[in-house]
Amino acid sequence: MAAIEDIVANGSRWLRADFHLHSGADKEFRYDGDDNYYYSSYVDTLKIAGIHIGLIANHNKFDPDEFKTLHKTAKKRSIPLLPGVELSVNDGANGIHTLIVFSDKWLANGQDHISPFLTAIFAGKTPDQYENKNGRSSFNLIETIRKLEGYHKDFFPDLCPC
Repeated sequence: MAAIEDIVANGSRWLRADFHLHSGADKEFRYDGDDNYYYSSYVDTLKIAGIHIGLIANHNKFDPDEFKTLHKTAKKRSIPLLPGVELSVNDGANGIHTLIVFSDKWLANGQDHISPFLTAIFAGKTPDQYENKNGRSSFNLIETIRKLEGYHKDFFPDLCPC
């Protein structure tokens, strides 16, 4: 990944970021272009929009293969992409949408610890029941944070009015 240190090597600088990006793995995402150019078109769109860093945060889903390819493509254009998810937490009357940013440790050494976390947090439900913006986890916010902490890897939750 293009390291943040490289982007700001000569001191501080304003960076335009988008921490709420969806991708082709999300059922609500639309791409009408040629499938052979999906990854490069996606990253080119970020570049044109002036995005310098992004978070892939699909609804209750993480696709490690898609993320790896997007990440590699974006790295070539010096755009760091972070792994994440827009998690629909089962709390309150309508649930709480929470963006979760995962550190690289969740994907270290070719491992994917994000997908197993999602399977655990949606215990007793099938992907068809939760891989959309209206899916609801099996746990409330506090229980979800505890599950995340159980992985002993860095993460950052952000409640959003999504």
